[in-house]
Amino acid sequence: MRLPEFLRPLLPPERQNEDWTMRWPTRPESRQRLILAVVMLGLVLYAFGIDKTCVANERAMSVFRWLASYWGAGQDYAHGYLVPLVSLGVLIWKWRTVLHRVPMQPGNAGLWLVVGAMFIYWVGVRSANPRILAGSLPILLFGLTWYLAGWRWARELWFACAFLFFMIPVNFLDPIIAFPLRMFTTTFAVKILNLFGLEVVQQGTAIHSVKGTFEPLDVADPCSGIRSLIALMALTAIYGYVTLDRAWKKWLLFLCAIPLAVIGNLARIVTIAFVAQGFGQDVVLPLYHDYSGYIVFSLAILCMLAISTLMNTDYRELIYRWTREEVVPARTPKPAHRPSGG
Repeated sequence: MRLPEFLRPLLPPERQNEDWTMRWPTRPESRQRLILAVVMLGLVLYAFGIDKTCVANERAMSVFRWLASYWGAGQDYAHGYLVPLVSLGVLIWKWRTVLHRVPMQPGNAGLWLVVGAMFIYWVGVRSANPRILAGSLPILLFGLTWYLAGWRWARELWFACAFLFFMIPVNFLDPIIAFPLRMFTTTFAVKILNLFGLEVVQQGTAIHSVKGTFEPLDVADPCSGIRSLIALMALTAIYGYVTLDRAWKKWLLFLCAIPLAVIGNLARIVTIAFVAQGFGQDVVLPLYHDYSGYIVFSLAILCMLAISTLMNTDYRELIYRWTREEVVPARTPKPAHRPSGG
């Protein structure tokens, strides 16, 4: 059977013009691996996409449906829709650049990961915890890749599997992380505002104007910054994985998402107080409060790009070219030739 035209862009660039046909494998071990892969894929789709193992709003639903209900509930986890697409894009990229030359050699060690993921899935079913169920999926996919295709395939696709963890809602961390972030943001925002001459005081997670210029500004849970932190960590993870060449650079850029998100959220709270002081609270709440998050997040992305550029710069080559640059001396004008008199 000839390869459909819509699948041709997935082929390696040097082989897109070849006449590809899909044939049934002739080797017995290849046929067994293909059949096993199809069966495993069917079981995964049933376990996560059909079987109603989750409950939300007193309704039974599958894991995929439960995840989609969170992604579509608001802006907090709307990035979840993009996470599977990014993982799929990494898979296609790796196939076109590396994996089409790597032979499949099943690795039995991956079976232990498959068994471990199945155990995690069972724990999630018994405890009725959708997040545990969803967390078993990346581990299961990585284990199946290792078991069916071998360690070299699993090593190339580990990021595509691990990135799927970003699609899981982490609102359970709000009581643990969100409140300390709110207190941290409120405390430092008050110090910065006082430093610039704005007389405000802190009461819990609220910022009060001493002169009563604006109503108390409460740093609520949505303003803690944990949502932007998760989104920025996902963005720095994929950007660093694609553009940086060393593992330590990728991890450093990934960890930079934490201070970038915290500082960006702090800047947002401070500017909201300044706008409330200067233009009144009626302008802040309906307009600036709602759209300032996009501005701050865009600035955090620009900072991420700057940090990545600094880490990608070859400073040794830069210094060498700067110190070894030849300076051509300026030519001194020759004196004009005067004809001798006779």
